[in-house]
Amino acid sequence: MGKTRLGFDIGSSSLKIAVLRGNEARMEEIRLPENMVDGTGAIILPHAFAQFLKQTKKELSLPRGPAALALPPSQVICRLVTMPRMTTEQLLLNLPYEFSDFIQGVADQYHCDYAVCAPAGEDSEAQGVPMMAAAAAKQTLAEYARMFAQAGLRLKTVLPQEMALIQLCQARGAGAEEFCFVDLGHQFTRITVVWRDRVQATRQIALGGRNLDTIVAGELGVDPFLSNTYKATNFQDVLTLPAVAEVCERIAVEILKVINFYQFTYRSSNLSGVYLVGGGASMDLLRRSIENTVGLPLLDPADLLPEAGQSASAGIFAAGAAMGGN
Repeated sequence: MGKTRLGFDIGSSSLKIAVLRGNEARMEEIRLPENMVDGTGAIILPHAFAQFLKQTKKELSLPRGPAALALPPSQVICRLVTMPRMTTEQLLLNLPYEFSDFIQGVADQYHCDYAVCAPAGEDSEAQGVPMMAAAAAKQTLAEYARMFAQAGLRLKTVLPQEMALIQLCQARGAGAEEFCFVDLGHQFTRITVVWRDRVQATRQIALGGRNLDTIVAGELGVDPFLSNTYKATNFQDVLTLPAVAEVCERIAVEILKVINFYQFTYRSSNLSGVYLVGGGASMDLLRRSIENTVGLPLLDPADLLPEAGQSASAGIFAAGAAMGGN
């Protein structure tokens, strides 16, 4: 049996955990307590989260092993850059300047890292070396390390969600080179296209599960936090409301616009379908709206994993993080 690897993804409404052991994958999704995490996925109450994580570890009987955490775009900047050929020391010295338009404060407050991409047809020796580069605040990384340590978990790797997807696609081996992921999150919907070892394009739509929760809350006269549970169970057939269908259609149309723009920009694109991931991927009405509107097959994220034995949609970032060979 192979070594055990743990992956974590902290969303704005739930915690996703992936346990990879050999050729098996176990996926877990746990609802986060109210007001513990903000809308971007940032921890509001670090001590309370550490205790919640510790209790979750115990209840799920999580095994020992190095842990990896996938950070959302709100907490780490990840982008494709091209750098001149230089030594590693020179690269790490110059890399922060690639993020000067995005980071706040001085460069010393941020940790930068990179992964060199294989040259593609559009890359040339004269243009430099393509790479996926990332920058995150050192304080944020240290805080996560403390919280996981307090929970009895050894956080060895922290990486952007984009890199988690790249790791997931590369682990798939031979086959498709182009993957389109639609993350149906609580706050936002995010479309990411991975091509080989790089993120080719990414766009964020300001529509998500929270919009559906608001409709359900208004219909049932409850708060949005509770309405999330009613939505998941289709309490009193709330998902048949015309307003719910309208939001699903709006999300689908916005996804179509992004994909059409991507295919127009990259004329050689040959998407075989889309992978719906995130918490919203389990909602049949939303899935049907997207499939009917976008006109591409919905691919099963479980096909990118070892034998998952269960839905992998919600925990795809956690699984990709764990695949880094911690």
